[in-house]
Amino acid sequence: MAQDAKAKSITEAQFNMFMDSVREIEKRYDDEYIKFWENVYYCASELGLRSVEVCKIKVDHIDFFEKTLLLPEQKNKEKFEKIIVPDFMIERFKDHILTYKSQIALADNYIFWRQRYGRRSRCGRPTISGKYTSAGENHMSPGTIRTHTIRARKKAGLDHKYGKSNSGHQLSVLSFHTLRHFYLQKICDKRGVFAAQICGRHRNLRSTERYIKSSLQAKRDIVNAVFNTIEEKHSVEITELKNQISELTNLVKVIATPQAAACTPATHKFAEEEAIMMLQNNLFNQKRRVERD
Repeated sequence: MAQDAKAKSITEAQFNMFMDSVREIEKRYDDEYIKFWENVYYCASELGLRSVEVCKIKVDHIDFFEKTLLLPEQKNKEKFEKIIVPDFMIERFKDHILTYKSQIALADNYIFWRQRYGRRSRCGRPTISGKYTSAGENHMSPGTIRTHTIRARKKAGLDHKYGKSNSGHQLSVLSFHTLRHFYLQKICDKRGVFAAQICGRHRNLRSTERYIKSSLQAKRDIVNAVFNTIEEKHSVEITELKNQISELTNLVKVIATPQAAACTPATHKFAEEEAIMMLQNNLFNQKRRVERD
């Protein structure tokens, strides 16, 4: 199971390709929905939301001053948990609500409303000014997101498979939930697996580790921060010493050049090598003194 989860990962370049395909699809049918679908996917890649959580966002769940979002708990709908919203998404939410305020008002303030399209328009969609009716819930369905994701990944050439389910169904690398993995991986790379656990709202670390791969750079940053703080200082000092030695070496070559005519080539070369060797010995001795300190 863990191996399957880790197989569902994408790079920054692949994510950008996917988002470009989303824009191309919406531009082909209706420019007015580009922003709508961008925000659906950004909710996963920038907030780490699941599709069912995205569908149920209401205007009053967003606190624009505190920069937080309330999410109903999955097992207890009467309880909410609060997550932090980055500035990028705060601005997207503001613009989204202003752009689609009429549709949001008709959909009981769900920012991603349930859409039922007629067959008479050229693409099966009314314009933004059209009417939206719903059967049951007013919010968008996770199934609608899943269908749109399949279209977008095929358009982007990212319809790769990594295995089969127990029922024989082919499993795709890029699903909507993959964008949540993408979000957690970015946090893990910069702040570590425990930060990813907190932002991923996982009850235990094992759940987080199923979905992410710790990069070598992240591991190096952790070790350096915990164990190598003094050595990092020494590294800077040693680098400065090396730079000084390099400058002195070049200076020796410059000084020796005018005298080259008075010396045989062999004598000049020997003198230069001897000077460089002496400077390197000085570097070694200074390095040892720094390490002892």
